[in-house]
Amino acid sequence: MVVGDDGTPRLRESPPLLQHIGVDAETKLVRSIGDYVSMVPADVAVLLSHFRVTNLALRVVGVGSVGTRCYLAILTGPDGTPLVLQIKEANRSVLEDYGGIEQPRVLCGAVVGQGQGARVVYGQRILQASSDVFLGTARNEGRDYYLRQFHDMKGALDITGMSPSAFSDYVSVFALLLARAHAQSVNASILHGYVGNNATVRQAVIDWSYAYADKSLDDFHQLRAAAKAGEIDIADEGAARA
Repeated sequence: MVVGDDGTPRLRESPPLLQHIGVDAETKLVRSIGDYVSMVPADVAVLLSHFRVTNLALRVVGVGSVGTRCYLAILTGPDGTPLVLQIKEANRSVLEDYGGIEQPRVLCGAVVGQGQGARVVYGQRILQASSDVFLGTARNEGRDYYLRQFHDMKGALDITGMSPSAFSDYVSVFALLLARAHAQSVNASILHGYVGNNATVRQAVIDWSYAYADKSLDDFHQLRAAAKAGEIDIADEGAARA
């Protein structure tokens, strides 16, 4: 992030990963952000009313979202404080397209009214104990989007130095959060009936996890050995860092 000639923060151009868009596209996107603000809860809308869009850029997304559009928007407050929002395209669920699994009926009306972004937003709110307060939806040129804070990371722990007991506690917390998410889903009763109260499923998950870890480690060793033997092409260290 840099400061522009007008004194407002701007996204640092870094093509092809991050680049600014044309005036016409920018104008339409700003209008969509206005629609988003009109649909968020009143307390969030009041907060956002103190901000104005000062910069927009197109951002290349990761592997799981290849082929979809993603933008970053800087909203600047009265004291110059920036709020960075991610505007991410939302398509139909792959479970629906490729698995033939219909969306829960309670979400269908929201999708009809607000687009596929609503499926993502309400899905996160259902499954998460505390979701991003800026979650919302928008539509732009026939595409559906959802908005959220960009990189709203609350913290991370370095697991490499953890003791076995600390790591056990750490993963137990994740298990509880995952269990809570499943308990909030529309299929919670079906899942409970399938799992039951015995340890069969639990042991199956443990066995699969160890087998997956062993397979991943074996793949890594084979890949490293193939690279060392010259059987595959690899980038030099300088190119890898670049």
